[in-house]
Amino acid sequence: MKLEEQSKNDDGTIDYLYIMKFKVYDENSSKIYEKEGELTLSTIKNELKIDRDWSRGVKIDGLDGGL
Repeated sequence: MKLEEQSKNDDGTIDYLYIMKFKVYDENSSKIYEKEGELTLSTIKNELKIDRDWSRGVKIDGLDGGL
């Protein structure tokens, strides 16, 4: 997973872009897909919290729905 800081907000949160790669496979083949999205993180009592998560859907060959 690649995480890239985009901006620091006035409320102390930080916005990030991410790209996550994952492999879908069966007994015959495999394929790597990428999922892109955005996160907004805050720190509360020294713990990270995801305040917002948005991602683009991924169309996987042979499946009716996407991720």
